[in-house]
Amino acid sequence: SLYNADEPLTIGILGGGQLARMMALSAYPLGFEVSIFATHASDPAAQVCGNTHLGSLQDQKDLSKFLSGVDAVTFESEFVDTEILSRSLPSSVKVFPSLAAIECIQDRLTQKQLLDRFKIPTSPWREVSSSKDLDLAAQDFPEGFVLKQRRFGYDGYGTTIVRNPKKELPQETLKNSKFGFIAENLIQFKRELAVVFVRSSSGDFLALPLVESVQQDSRCFSVVGPVQHKGIAKIAKLFKSLMKELDYQGVLAVELFETSKGLIVNELAPRVHNSAHYTQDALNCDQFEFHLRAGLGLDLPPVELLKPGFAMVNLLGGGRKQIQLARTPVGVGKLHWYGKSENRAGRKLGHINVLAKTSSAALKAALKWRKGFQL
Repeated sequence: SLYNADEPLTIGILGGGQLARMMALSAYPLGFEVSIFATHASDPAAQVCGNTHLGSLQDQKDLSKFLSGVDAVTFESEFVDTEILSRSLPSSVKVFPSLAAIECIQDRLTQKQLLDRFKIPTSPWREVSSSKDLDLAAQDFPEGFVLKQRRFGYDGYGTTIVRNPKKELPQETLKNSKFGFIAENLIQFKRELAVVFVRSSSGDFLALPLVESVQQDSRCFSVVGPVQHKGIAKIAKLFKSLMKELDYQGVLAVELFETSKGLIVNELAPRVHNSAHYTQDALNCDQFEFHLRAGLGLDLPPVELLKPGFAMVNLLGGGRKQIQLARTPVGVGKLHWYGKSENRAGRKLGHINVLAKTSSAALKAALKWRKGFQL
């Protein structure tokens, strides 16, 4: 373990958004110091961390200065330049997950190749880097496909759905991006599910509860759980092997589709994730603490649900100048506000967690409470 009570370990977090904010808030009770690398002093994480360094992730000088003052470093987002980072990183600094794991998963092409290598079920796909590739994708997937930018795609950004390949092929989209694409077969699914796997530096592995997520305009709106599915045990076994081979340390978020033929993996995120925000109130240990424990060699507590059902609802911006928060919870619930300075339509401003005897009761209470917020 890297923990020493006499000299508190300083954890560097690359990124200043809400994920970094919530990770910092989980690090302090464990006795760690936190250092944030952010773009603006008003960023959500900078508001709760006195030790904030302002800079650019593209600037090696900024990064070197920041990294020289930390003992370990982790990421809010996988969209980092691993080459600049590796040049900036002192050999004494522990990195989790590893830069090799980040590099593999941040590119949808190498991510798909990784899933295929471990025989993890995912939608059929092909690389698309030219008009000819796009025509081949239309032949491979005549019922429709999803064109995904290889890098820097999230919340629907960098994603184009082609429902009728015979009539419409997004040639312009190819020209507008320098990152290249993959085309995936358009999957008919019953539900979108998600799970987070945790692997520690000592090799301990565990799975957090399986959940159902509901999207609105390509953004996560709500999460409920726990969800049961007989296929999740096999998926967990496959990911245990994958994470062992990568020597992956930390949490790995996995988005899934439930289809008539079973579970298939949609996407991976090598970090804490929106689909697991419920853990802050529904579990004995939240995803942020699990991530830190796993990367820093601390014991992983067994996963315990505090109530039989839970729901998380995102508070998405509506563009109002005057925001009104419903601060009185309905039943057993908690508001998590991110402190963002700008309210744009669809922007994640916060979330609410509600616990109940069933997941449906928790969701019902959360949606009722949500009506009191004017965003």
